[in-house]
Parts: sequence; C-alpha cells; structure tokens
Amino acid sequence: MNSSKVIGDKTLPPMAPYSFLETVKTLSTSDAPWFYQRIARSEIGTVFRLQLFPFGFGPDVVIAGDPKLAQSVLRNSTNLKPAFIYKSVIRGPTLFTAEGGRWHHARKATAPAFSSKHIQKMNVTVLEQVTKWIQEDLVPNYVEKEASFDIASVLLRQVLKGISVAGFEYEMSDDECEEFLLEWEIALRETLARSHNPITKIVSPFTSVGRRFNLAVDRNCEFAKKVLEHYRSLECPNDGTIISMIANNANYESDEERIGDIMVFYLAGHDTTAFSLAWTLLELAKNQSEQTKLRSALRNTPREEWKNLVELRCVLKEGLRLHPVVARGSGRVLSDDINTDKYFLAKGSIIAIPFLVVHRNKEYMDKPDEFIPSRWINPSDDLSSAYMPFALGRRNCVGQSLAYSELFICLATLVVDYEFSVFDEGWWTFFFDVEACWCEVDCQEGLT
Repeated sequence: MNSSKVIGDKTLPPMAPYSFLETVKTLSTSDAPWFYQRIARSEIGTVFRLQLFPFGFGPDVVIAGDPKLAQSVLRNSTNLKPAFIYKSVIRGPTLFTAEGGRWHHARKATAPAFSSKHIQKMNVTVLEQVTKWIQEDLVPNYVEKEASFDIASVLLRQVLKGISVAGFEYEMSDDECEEFLLEWEIALRETLARSHNPITKIVSPFTSVGRRFNLAVDRNCEFAKKVLEHYRSLECPNDGTIISMIANNANYESDEERIGDIMVFYLAGHDTTAFSLAWTLLELAKNQSEQTKLRSALRNTPREEWKNLVELRCVLKEGLRLHPVVARGSGRVLSDDINTDKYFLAKGSIIAIPFLVVHRNKEYMDKPDEFIPSRWINPSDDLSSAYMPFALGRRNCVGQSLAYSELFICLATLVVDYEFSVFDEGWWTFFFDVEACWCEVDCQEGLT
C-alpha cells in the first residue's frame, strides 16, 4: 500500500513501513543497501521516506532511487552534503566535508593531479606496482602452487600500496599497511554508527568504543603527517602528484588542513578501487565466456590501445554498475523545494541516493541483477542515466580519472595472461563499501 502523505495540494513520498527503531537498527547492519533495495522493489517504489529521527523531529529523509531525481539533486551545486554524516571520521574541514572557500581551494589545488598528463605519469607507477606484485606474489605463491586466494583481501593491500607510491611517493611497509586498514575500519564503523543513531552519537564519546575511535583517528592522522614530512624530505620530488599539489599549495591555512586532505585521498582511493576490481574479477570468474572474450580482445590489441578497447570498457562499466562499492551512495540537503511528477520534496530535506538502487532500477534496464557487459555497447539514454558510481555534479569524485585508470591497468594486466575461476564465492558484507569477504579464486596462466 502506497502511504504517500498529502499536505494541502502537495504529495510527499510514501513512508517506508518501518519504525524509527527498526530503521536505525537495520541501517546499522550490513543489510543496509539491500534494505533500501527491498523497499524500492516493493509497491512503494524507488522514492520514499524513512523514519530516521525519533518522534518525528528533524527534517524529512527521502531515499531517491530514481535516476532522474538523483541526477537533479546531485547536479544542483547549492545542495550541500549533510555535515553530521560526513564530518567525524577525519577531524576538521576537508575536501570531502568542507564547503565554500575551503572546499574550493582544496578542489582547485588537487584537481590538476588528475589531468590526463599526470594520470599518464602515475599509470607508469601503477603498472610497475602491478607487475611487481604478479612476479613476486601472485605467480610464486598462487599460480605455481595452484593455491586459491582471498581476492578482495589481497587486492585491498596491493591497491593501497600502489596509490601510496603513485600519488604520494611513499612506500608503505607491510606493518603500516595493516595498521592503516585496521584503524580505518575502526574509525569508519563508529562514524557510521553515530550517523545512524542519535543516541550512539551522544553516548559514544564517553565509552571505551568512543575512546578507541579517537585513537584510530589520531593514528591515521599521524600516518598522514609522516607522508607529508617524507615528501618534504625528498631531494627531487615528482611534479603533478597528489602530494605535491597539497604540500605546495599556499592556500592551505595549516598543515592540519593538508593532513586532512591527504587522509581523504588515502581513504577514498584505496578500498573503493580495490573492491571494484575484486567484484569485477569475481564476476569474470563466474562468467567464463565473458572472461575468455575479454582475454581474446586484449591479446589481439596492442597494449597502448587497451584504454580504447570496447570489451574492456564494457566489462568495467558493468562491474561498477552491478557492484557500486559505495552502495549507500551519497547524500544532500535540499537548498530549495523540488516538485517532481509525483511528489513534493521540501527545502531542508535530506536526500539519500543509494547507488545500488539507482544502478539496478528495473524501469531503466533489463535484467538489472545480471552481469551483462554487452549492455554498454550501445546503451540507451535510460541506462546511461542510471549510472553514477562516482556521483555527479561539482561534488563528484575528484579522483575518478585515476580510479578508472587503475582499474583499466590492473584488470587488463591480470586477465590478459591469467585465467580466474571461483574456488569459494564467500559472502558479502557492508559498512561503507559492499565488500567481498573470503571470496577465493583460483588463478592459472590463461590458455585461451
């Protein structure tokens, strides 16, 4: 039953049939993105309200799983991010959380690092890192021993180290890598718990969990400070890297601001890319015909032309569509009222745009839950509009060009010479990204 609320001549989106406590409890679990999906595929539809504030206090929270509405909200530069959701995992304003002058100078400072000229330079480093991993780890420990491996866990660490070298000229040790991942997970889990539950937000700072959260944030800030100091100690640092753009920009008021943005790029860049690559490889392992088709296309195309290869682009887009790792998507606070064909959304409403729901909207594509790379050969306007893995508008992902480039290089370099098959599909979990857990694959030299 559609429970749309009518106020005068204005119709609000229907309210999902869950209480405040039921909603908060579910959104605090790994079921969160699928909770949105189940509601969106019910008779309620893809635009609905959630009870996220007790006793009706607080603004309306609207889930926008309709691509056209999502695009309208994201492309409006006056719609800002909800500060209470984004601000606590890194202390102080950052490129990710700030608005106004602070955001503008940080975006302007770092954007040149992702120009085609500098991406090409970083590509060389990324390829060197991938090749080194294949030669020193993948082949001797898994291919030659015919051993399966946890694809997400392995790629997470390799991508983190690769980004550190390519973007920050800093080689992470194994111990630094493990500590970074541990502290990041602790900090992010607590941040999300606080954003979904107002009671947790009030109580947590006075608990052992809250104190451990503060320690995790401090430790990762100390790591970022070390990266900055290391760059400044280099005799001949490279131009155009992410760290050079941050360290040498005079518009930053302090090193604390620089450290905050260094953390943003480390945090936003490693797990999203790693899990995107892991999910895509897992889909290819499950769909051997698609893997064979891609390998054949790669082998019949000069390496320097891989970036223009239709088969590679289609596989990557389909992987990102089917498994948007930031499945819960992005959020905005409306700066003005919106009237859609069906509903009225009031100024001040919080609009959550779950990319999983948008990317799998049945009204915009056929068989949305299946891995079909060929759907991208001649995509319809509807299909193209329902694809936004890096968000849209001025607050889209500034590093998406590097992410795409890393995915192209890593996927092509692995698939061209090695064949992947599923040993154990494992399971997925979610707390910021949709993560593949203990999804083990076998790898052997490609025969086709």
